Amino acid sequence: MLTAFQKRKLMKLFSMYDAQNLGVLKLADFEQLAQRLAALRGWKPGTPAYENNLSQYLLLQWNRMRAAIKQKLHHAKDSCVSLEEWFAYYNIVLNDKTYQEELKLLTEAVFYVVDADESGQLDKGEWTALFRVYNLPVIYVDETFARIDRDGDGVLSKEEVLSTFQVFLYSNEPEQAGNYMFGPI
Repeated sequence: MLTAFQKRKLMKLFSMYDAQNLGVLKLADFEQLAQRLAALRGWKPGTPAYENNLSQYLLLQWNRMRAAIKQKLHHAKDSCVSLEEWFAYYNIVLNDKTYQEELKLLTEAVFYVVDADESGQLDKGEWTALFRVYNLPVIYVDETFARIDRDGDGVLSKEEVLSTFQVFLYSNEPEQAGNYMFGPI
């Protein structure tokens, strides 16, 4: 069962995906996020880079979420995901060991798009770009980056981002740095 602290963090994540700011998630939100991410690399809809990387991944994420809600929760009659359904979905996947693989894929997808210089690491400018895509206040970039750059080398490795996201999703200890991944909760 999700804790109150996890729900607070998941509300933040929900708002990041709610690209249209409607209080529910729709396929159009995921499509809009794909377009924003594509803009970072200059990828246009219909091009192989766009379709094979962004559109496919975000569409797959949307479809997995909708299928889980429909199958395990026996609802999802409309084409929206409410905050309560979002919580129910995460209550399911955070207790599913296979979800760790999806988190790895998400990390790979983020790096493929956001790592503009293809260094295999994210610098502060690339982290800022990610904040902008998800409509997060960039005033928190410096503090967030400093907290999650555990080795202090000025860049984020895939392992740092993955383990930070795992803390964000799973931890119930507010003082852990990963809880601040996307700014204050």
